[in-house]
Amino acid sequence: MNIPWLRWSPSTFAQAEAETRPVLLSLVTAWSDACSAMDQTTYANPAVVSLIETEFVPVRVDADRHPDINERYNLGGWPTTAFLTSSGEILSGDTYLSADQMIAMLQRVAGAFRSRASEIAHRAHAVRSVRLQADRDGVRSVRLQPDRDPTGDFRALLVDRFDPLHGGFGSSPKFPHPQALLFALSVEGGTDGGGLSQIVDASLEGLTALWDPADAGFCRYAEADDWSRPVAEKTLEDNAALLHVFVEAAVRGRTECRGRAAAIVQWVRRTMADEAHGGFYNARTSERLDTSMYVDRNAMMVGAFIRAAALFDDIWLRDFALKSLEAVIVPAYKPGDGVAHAEPDGDAPAVRGLLTDQVHVASALIWAHAATGQLPYSMLAAELMQFAIRQLWDERVSAFRDRADPDDPLIPFELNCLAACVLDRLAALTGDREYHARAQAILRSLVGRSRGLDLFGAPYALAVREIVERERPAGLELGKVDWQLG
Repeated sequence: MNIPWLRWSPSTFAQAEAETRPVLLSLVTAWSDACSAMDQTTYANPAVVSLIETEFVPVRVDADRHPDINERYNLGGWPTTAFLTSSGEILSGDTYLSADQMIAMLQRVAGAFRSRASEIAHRAHAVRSVRLQADRDGVRSVRLQPDRDPTGDFRALLVDRFDPLHGGFGSSPKFPHPQALLFALSVEGGTDGGGLSQIVDASLEGLTALWDPADAGFCRYAEADDWSRPVAEKTLEDNAALLHVFVEAAVRGRTECRGRAAAIVQWVRRTMADEAHGGFYNARTSERLDTSMYVDRNAMMVGAFIRAAALFDDIWLRDFALKSLEAVIVPAYKPGDGVAHAEPDGDAPAVRGLLTDQVHVASALIWAHAATGQLPYSMLAAELMQFAIRQLWDERVSAFRDRADPDDPLIPFELNCLAACVLDRLAALTGDREYHARAQAILRSLVGRSRGLDLFGAPYALAVREIVERERPAGLELGKVDWQLG
């Protein structure tokens, strides 16, 4: 017995409303071992299949292909199992569920919905309204207080969260926190960076336990605080972020980090790159390779490869990065309409106009301009950010929405921090102070949220370092250009 999964679409939710049934959303990735295991056990159970077919409208969404849906409905990992109303509000949910747990939850949700469908839908809508208002309040523009020091506050947080026994930050599960490490690298040599050098050294050494000794590549995280029991999954996104870290560390004087950066590059070339045509694959476990190519993740690795090319004086790396821009990103671009997230999936149209793709591609294009001096790269970066300003800028909070839907706004924190940096880099290239003013507006908008995110506030501290304190990533030299000469 197979579950008749439907696509996420207006017609699917219209069906749920017409039949007065809740939606069962299965949010998965193609590379997650837990998702595969749940398919082979829970969703193969005849009682589970029967309950879903009779009581629910089942929807399956690939979280990598639809990052906007993932941002709104992820309940803590993959798989996510979420129960929704026909208007998309969350009723309840969890992550991985065994067959027995799933049966109990299906029965509970179905029973409640049969007897109190109208009341449940009304309550879910009220909760959503409160959440949306709270989100707006959380990112509303506020004045940066002169007695506040965002970078100093975050430096103190790193010292407090540092694990002196094993390196890294926090306890289990242990994540590498590349943004926090990039921040620490940027301030360790300054007057306010005291003590961070030892923290950086211990953390870089500790997280190497995530390196797969058999097949190479960095795993996503470790289940234990001593970096033991690393998970099997390795993603392009995580390895691109760590390549940035090791390149930055090497450029700033840690020569031992050259070897680790080189190892990442070699693993990507061997396993994650389409050397014949250009482009990078999405993720890998010990048993399978997800060969999907997503525009934002490709842009992340393009930027990392360009930085690595400068470190190693390797023209092949730079040229392959530019080849990947041409192979993956250029076909996704439509003049005046931004870039799509990926190629169309069967008969489903390509997801287009997401903030993640515009910002990450613009960032990669600026790195390409810095490496080559070729003006079309920076010109396209500016066009993509202009598209984002037209379609995604939310005047109510002075920051970007993740997609062009003003009725369901989500203001992504990390993406807005990167967007602010990209805008500031465009200001340096063009001399247009409007870009810089908008970057500063984003910083003002996010300052309140940054204080409550603990280590995940690192992107904000990095943005302040770049925009306010003028500390750009090593090797990103930008001077004003005249596009009329291009």
